[in-house]
Amino acid sequence: MKYRPEIDGLRALAVVPVILFHAGFMVCSGGFVGVDMFFVISGYLITTIIATELDKGTFSIINFYERRARRILPALFLILTCTLPFAWTWLLPSDMKDYSESLVAVSTYWSNILFWKEVDYWDTLSELKPLLHTWTLAVEEQYYVFFPLFLMAVWSFKKLWIFILLLGLTVVSLVVAQWGSIAHPDAAFYLLPTRGWELAIGAIVAFLFCYHKRLMKNVLSSKTANEGMGVIGLLMIGYSVFYYDESVPFPGVYALMPTVGTALIVVFTSTETWVGKLLGIKPLVTIGLISYSAYLWHQPIFAFFRYQSVTVPDANTLLLLSVAVFPISYLSWRFVENPFRNKKKFDRKAVFVYSLIGSLVFLTIGTVGMLTNGYEQRDSIKKLVVRNYQPDNTALRKESWSGLINLANDDDYGVDGNAFDNTLWFDLKDQRPKILVVGNSYSKDMFNDISHSKRIAQQFQLARYGVQIKNMTAPNAKIYRSPNYKEADIILIATWFYDADLDALPIILDKLEQDNKNAVLMTGEFKFTNVGFRTAADRIVQEALFGEDHLDNLDVPDLVDRVDSIYYQELVQDSHQQREIDRRLQDLQANHTELLIVNRLEYMCDSLAERCFMINDQLEKYLYDSGHHTLAGSKFYGVRIDSVGWLEGLDKFRVK
Repeated sequence: MKYRPEIDGLRALAVVPVILFHAGFMVCSGGFVGVDMFFVISGYLITTIIATELDKGTFSIINFYERRARRILPALFLILTCTLPFAWTWLLPSDMKDYSESLVAVSTYWSNILFWKEVDYWDTLSELKPLLHTWTLAVEEQYYVFFPLFLMAVWSFKKLWIFILLLGLTVVSLVVAQWGSIAHPDAAFYLLPTRGWELAIGAIVAFLFCYHKRLMKNVLSSKTANEGMGVIGLLMIGYSVFYYDESVPFPGVYALMPTVGTALIVVFTSTETWVGKLLGIKPLVTIGLISYSAYLWHQPIFAFFRYQSVTVPDANTLLLLSVAVFPISYLSWRFVENPFRNKKKFDRKAVFVYSLIGSLVFLTIGTVGMLTNGYEQRDSIKKLVVRNYQPDNTALRKESWSGLINLANDDDYGVDGNAFDNTLWFDLKDQRPKILVVGNSYSKDMFNDISHSKRIAQQFQLARYGVQIKNMTAPNAKIYRSPNYKEADIILIATWFYDADLDALPIILDKLEQDNKNAVLMTGEFKFTNVGFRTAADRIVQEALFGEDHLDNLDVPDLVDRVDSIYYQELVQDSHQQREIDRRLQDLQANHTELLIVNRLEYMCDSLAERCFMINDQLEKYLYDSGHHTLAGSKFYGVRIDSVGWLEGLDKFRVK
C-alpha cells in the first residue's frame, strides 16, 4: 500500500482537537469528532490491506491479529504501566476500584461497555478517569474481530454484491445510531452497533479504490473537482470541530459532517492537491505519526493532574500540559511503538507471548483491585483515617443514596427513570398529608434531609419521584400518571434549576394548580468550589493531617470553624450565582399566589454566626461535592430543620 503523507496529516487534524477538547478549550467545542475521523481513517487503511491480501490469497487471521497486536498493544501497555504508580499513590479506594475495573476492561477489550454502563449518577467525572479514552480502542478491536471474518465469508461473492452488502450494513448502523442518539444517547455513544458505520465508511472508500478503479479514475480526473472536494471535506471537519458541542446528538446524522468530510479528503486529496500539500507539511505529518501515542497519553496526564490539583487548573497550565503530550508521545513512538513493529527484533512468537503476559498482568492487577475494594489498605489511605473522616467522596455519594436504594430494593435506583418511583409509597390508611419530593439529584438530598426531621416525619408522609423538571411540561408526562403524584397533597420541587427547568416552571405550576396540588419550590442550590474530587473541607482537613507530626496535635474545633467559615465566605462573595434563580422563582408568585418558596441555605448556614455547617467534630463532612449532602449531612440538617422551624409554611396548605 502506497504511503500517503496527507493521511498522517489528517490524523493530526483528528488528534489535536481531541486533546484540546479534553483539556477544556472550548474553542474546539466539537473536538470529540476527532474520534470519528480516526474511525474512518482506520476503516480505510485496514480494509485496503485486508482486501489486497484476500485478492492475492495471502490473507491470514493470524497475520492480521499479529499486526494489530504490534500496532496497538506496546504503547497501550506502556500507558497502563505508567498510570499504575500514580493510581496507587493518589486514587482513593472507590476511584482505585473503578480504575481497577477499567484495567480489566482494557485488557479484555470491553472498556466501551464498562464506561457505557458507568454513565449514570454513580459515574466519576469523565475528566478524572485516566483510561476513559480506551473505549475507542475497544470499539475498533470489536469491529476487527468480526469484519475480517465477514469479508472472508463473502469474498467469493461478486465485488459489487459485497459493496452493496457493506453499504447496506453501513446504512443500518447509521439508522440505529440516529435512533440511539435520541432514545439511548449513552449506549449510542459507546457501543459498536452505533459506531460501526463510521469504520464502514472508511471501508467503503477502500472498496471504491480497490474494485472500482475505472469509476474512481473518472471521478478523480478533474483537478478542479479534486481541489474543491478536498476543501469541502476540510470545511466540514472544521465546522464540526469549532461549532459542534456536547449538546449535539451523537453519533447519528450529525456525525456525517466529520466522517464524510474525512472520507472526501481520503478520496480526493493527494500530494498534488492544495489540501493534500497542506496536510503533508512536516509538522502535521510528524504529529500524525505519533497521533496514537498522543491519544493514549493525553487523558491520563489530564486526569491525574486534575485529580491531584488543589485548585482548578487555569488555561495556561492546561495548555502547557497539552503541549507536553507531544514530546512524551514522540518518545513513546520512537522507543516503544516503532521497535515492536520491527519483525527482526520481535518475531510473531515474541509478540503473542508479550501480548498474553501483558494482558494477564493487567487483568490480575485489576481483578485484585476490584476484590480488595481498590486496595483500600494502602498506606497512603491509612494516613487519612482519622476519627470519622472519609476522604472518598465517591463512597459518600453512594452512601447518600443507600436509604432510597434500600427502600426501592434496587441497586440501580438513581436520579431518574426508576421503576420504583412509579409504585405507591404512601399508606392510604394514614391520614397525614402526603409530600412528594420531585426533581433531580437535589431531590434526593431534600428527601433525606426532611426524612431526618422528626417534626416533618411525624406530621407528613414522604415519597420521591426522580425526574428532570424540563420533562414535566407534557400534560401526560409519566410523573402525572404515577400513583404517588395522584395521592400527594404537596409537590415539593427540589432540583438544580437549569435554564430549561426555569422556562418549564410556569407550565408545571399551572398543571399542579389544575390537579389541586400545593406547590413548594426549593431554592438555595448554591454550588461551592469543588476541585476534582476534593471539596473545600477535604483540602483544609488534609492539609492539617499531613501538616501535623502527631494527630494528638490536631486542633479539631479550630479545623471545624475554619471549614464552616470558608464555606460561608464563599457563599457571601459569590451569592450572585443564586440571585438570578431566586428572582425568576419569586416572579412566579405573581401568578401563583399560593406558591411557597423555601431556601435550604436557611438550615445549612447561620448568617449571624457567619458559618455554613459543613463538618462536625468527628470530621464527618456534610457535602461530598459542590452541593450534594452526605448521609451525615442529611442527619444533621434534619435536626437543623426542626430547630429553625423550616417548612413551617406548609401549615397554610389545604389538604385532602
